[in-house]
Amino acid sequence: MLSRALAVLRVPTATGRGVLLLGLAAYAGSLLWGLVELRLVAVMCLGVLVAAVPWLLVPTRVDADLRLRPPRTSAGESTEASLTATNRGVLPLWQPLLRLPVGDRDAWVRMPSLDRGATERAEVLVDDLTRGVLQVGPATAIRADPLGLLHRPVRWGRARELFVRPTMVVVPSLGSGHVRDLEGTPSDRISMSDLAFHALREYVPGDDLRHVHWRSSARAGELLVRQYHDTRRNHATVVVDADPAAYPTGEGFELAASVAASLLMCAAREEYEVSLACGSIQLAALPAPTVLDGTCRIDPEPGTGTPSEQVVAALALAPETSVLLLVTGAGTDLEALGRATTTLPAETRVVVLRAAPGEPAGVVHQHGHDVVTVGRLAELPGLMAATS
Repeated sequence: MLSRALAVLRVPTATGRGVLLLGLAAYAGSLLWGLVELRLVAVMCLGVLVAAVPWLLVPTRVDADLRLRPPRTSAGESTEASLTATNRGVLPLWQPLLRLPVGDRDAWVRMPSLDRGATERAEVLVDDLTRGVLQVGPATAIRADPLGLLHRPVRWGRARELFVRPTMVVVPSLGSGHVRDLEGTPSDRISMSDLAFHALREYVPGDDLRHVHWRSSARAGELLVRQYHDTRRNHATVVVDADPAAYPTGEGFELAASVAASLLMCAAREEYEVSLACGSIQLAALPAPTVLDGTCRIDPEPGTGTPSEQVVAALALAPETSVLLLVTGAGTDLEALGRATTTLPAETRVVVLRAAPGEPAGVVHQHGHDVVTVGRLAELPGLMAATS
């Protein structure tokens, strides 16, 4: 009930409220001083307001479709919102004014006139975007009378999500000491169907006869079947420290998000399986575009635990991790970083990256892994090439 009352109060424009106040003041003056002229002014004000009402009540029906080109972009770049509208109503629409929300901002566009059955398209360039998932739309047409006394918003179409990823740089490789392997690397697990041959064993009822090694079976006088090493593809997991204390400034976390996105893009290009962990955002072994979209949603979260606890949780999420990239901020203690990696499996390669805006870039070897300090995003490709 209250929301409806507030909606009614918002129908008059500033001009309409001025006309209404003028009419009330004129009517009060006519009662106070007995002037017929003031009563005439009051009647005229009421008349124009009543005449404006039918303009808001005439039914309209518009089919609208909002498209974003591209639907994914990076911070600081732009995208184009295209709104296609078809007038299904009985009356033409004369140059409707549309409000298009983009996150917490509004863009305004004036569409061409829409005759009955006509289709028109309007385009809005949205620039200076910040990282995040922004809701674009729904477009809202502002219906008003010719004098602009009353107005009413009418929703056209539905909203779309715009994924604004962090700023990224091209990282040629995750490090000079890691060998890229598209077919997978043998593990210690034994499998009955894979690529890397391990040994022969006696046939057990239920084994697939396709794995019987007939030549060896003939020599041994009993059925022998092949066993294989189970193989796995390289898997890169990026852990972004979600502890707010790790980032003295907001700029530090944005740099960390850009570092994480750049590393994920590099890993996907090198045919790694990729995972991302940052607080409540936990994405494991999903398609690379979906994981990159996760970098739009990450933010510092209190109560996420120490870097060590976050790494343990990430490995539980992606136990097949062969390369772990821990991204943190300048406020994290180096000894805490060392403790975060002491319990990791020996075959897992670990690189720690400190997003520290303004600090000198460098790579140091500590506790058996590389600690990379990134002062500017542009330094990341060279620093990763220097890791081993």
